[in-house]
Amino acid sequence: MKFQDYEPPSSPKHMIPKVTLLAILVILIFAVTPLWYPLLSYSSHLNINKNIPSSSSSYDQRQEENLPSTYVEKCDIFSGEWVPNPKAPYYTNKTCWAIHEHQNCIKYGRPDSEFMKWRWKPSECELPIFNPFQFLEIVKGKSMAFVGDSVGRNQMQSMICLLSRVEWPIDVSYTTDEYFKRWKYPSYNFTMAAFWTPHLVRSKMADSHGPSNTGLFNLYLDEVDEKWTTQIEEFDYIILDGGHWFYRPMVFYEKQNCWMSLLPLRKCPRFNHVLWL
Repeated sequence: MKFQDYEPPSSPKHMIPKVTLLAILVILIFAVTPLWYPLLSYSSHLNINKNIPSSSSSYDQRQEENLPSTYVEKCDIFSGEWVPNPKAPYYTNKTCWAIHEHQNCIKYGRPDSEFMKWRWKPSECELPIFNPFQFLEIVKGKSMAFVGDSVGRNQMQSMICLLSRVEWPIDVSYTTDEYFKRWKYPSYNFTMAAFWTPHLVRSKMADSHGPSNTGLFNLYLDEVDEKWTTQIEEFDYIILDGGHWFYRPMVFYEKQNCWMSLLPLRKCPRFNHVLWL
């Protein structure tokens, strides 16, 4: 991608404010990271408990007395492969009502269920199977919010299905809007919520008569989306996701002034900056 400046002869050059560049940089990171994912070398690690060998010719028995029954070893969870998991899936559309009807792959033509029987295996360790009982004990009295687009919504749906082995939640939503749901687990005083904000910042469809959710969007980079920011303070954990919507046609605004467009044929009259993807 590259910036191309359009400068009419009668217009002076305009410098892009640093805060504007920072805002667009954050948005672009969300947008291009999925494309670069296979090329990135992640350093994130997961601490995995492993049993200490019961006997070893090189193991110092004097050290064993001072060590716990397990030791912690770091594992790069991003380096690995998908392997068959015959025990999966742990839930389906028939066993979990949280999955929406339009997400029923089998009903709408998927000929098999083998695509669900896989698990991620890091090269250096085994990921423990998700334990819903342990999870609910950890988050007892807490709250968690999934903020973003449909990826966040799907994550919350999956969490509801996984936790259904322990308890089904009750709907405690403040609104009937399906894009803003809250669920509570009474036995654990744990609340989950999903807040719809595909661009994270305030956005608006430029043409109300255009195609729904696929037309041109105006993004106001210096304005928060109050639909979620006004509700998020009460939550202990916040999971943000974004990226899919940043490939759509967009015009960026700062202080209500257009300064960049993702459309070659639609220029900002003041700055005339076009971003080519």
